[in-house]
Amino acid sequence: MTSGTPVLLSVNENKLETTLLSRVAMRNEVTEEYKEELLQELIDGQPSLLPVSEFYEDATHLFSLGREIPVDAGGSEGFIDNMLVTDDGHLVVVETKLWRNSEAIREVVSQTLHYAMAVSQLSPLELEACLSRADPRWRRLGKDETVAQYAQNFAASNSLPGLPDDFEDAFDRLRRAGEILLLIVGDRIRPSAERLVHWINTTAGSAPYKLGLIELCFYELPGTGRIVVPRTLLRTREASRHVVSVNLQGTARDQAAVTVTEVGKPPIKIPPPGIPLTEERLTELVRTSNPPEIVEVAEQLRALLKSSGLATRSLPSEIQYGVRVDEGFVPLAHLSAQFIWFQIPMRAVRALGDDRFVECKGKINTVAHFYRPMDVGDPRKTNALIPKYGILKDKVEAFEGAVTEIADMIRSAVAEAA
Repeated sequence: MTSGTPVLLSVNENKLETTLLSRVAMRNEVTEEYKEELLQELIDGQPSLLPVSEFYEDATHLFSLGREIPVDAGGSEGFIDNMLVTDDGHLVVVETKLWRNSEAIREVVSQTLHYAMAVSQLSPLELEACLSRADPRWRRLGKDETVAQYAQNFAASNSLPGLPDDFEDAFDRLRRAGEILLLIVGDRIRPSAERLVHWINTTAGSAPYKLGLIELCFYELPGTGRIVVPRTLLRTREASRHVVSVNLQGTARDQAAVTVTEVGKPPIKIPPPGIPLTEERLTELVRTSNPPEIVEVAEQLRALLKSSGLATRSLPSEIQYGVRVDEGFVPLAHLSAQFIWFQIPMRAVRALGDDRFVECKGKINTVAHFYRPMDVGDPRKTNALIPKYGILKDKVEAFEGAVTEIADMIRSAVAEAA
């Protein structure tokens, strides 16, 4: 793929002036400023630089999970340059390479594929442990924070749309199925890389991963600095036909064995989903992750919620309390090792309507700040905060009462809309 040279447009004395921008040949740079770390820093600080919508049409936002993520790559520890996640739950693994780097392209592609295989086989807790072991300078997740919690917090603090209700399920399912976006990003991409990736995608590739090449083109901006123009060189083709075989092992439905076969190619075995968190396991995590006074708050809260009549659902890293409506589940209270947060999902927001949604936010915020105070009166603001259990010290009964009242309002709203 080729593209033209960017042009800077400006108006001087009512006359339109155009200036061709000069591309920076980074292979000739000798300063410390332009190393592979620059590419990693750009991607970490501005994830939207990567055109992921060309690979996943439903992805609208991208969240950085950190740099130099340690993983077991076939018996030895390797470090993923950048790891990110889309708002629809797809993991993105990035390896950065400069044109002047003489490393063989086959090694780069092989390394990237090894990393994808490694992260697809981790449980959610194991993956989050890898993220927490990254260099503190580039670490994104807080202590005992899940990927879903981090992404939701980031979206809320940056006024981005909230995550889908099934984000955590999707993130675990897609990653374990191998539906991971692998990107090789460089200041220039060698023709040999294009040929190899094209061959992998069109001839050898049968896994559900996507492999792409992104070129970040640097141009001089006169009198200001430099701009970066990303362009996608190659992306994987879509498989045309698949046969999916699901083998349920007795009644243990969470241990289903799944095989996906593309016609004419070897079958792909997809590992089972992460095991849902049990009450016993959550108790253990809460007790080992918090001081005694916070453990007391968490256990009092869980006891009240369990006796409240709310429905429950377990995910690999949290237990949710909510309501069942129309044979579906609407989660409201989310409990993990260290965090308790409350959020009304979009399905319920639409059923409630603006006035009742604002009323619900106000009701829960009279207990503690689960929504930012400036967002409570705005029906367009749906993102919630993700506080720790300490926020409910001496407020557990008030929280349980507010949640059950809001649950009743949602049941009525959904019934009215039916």
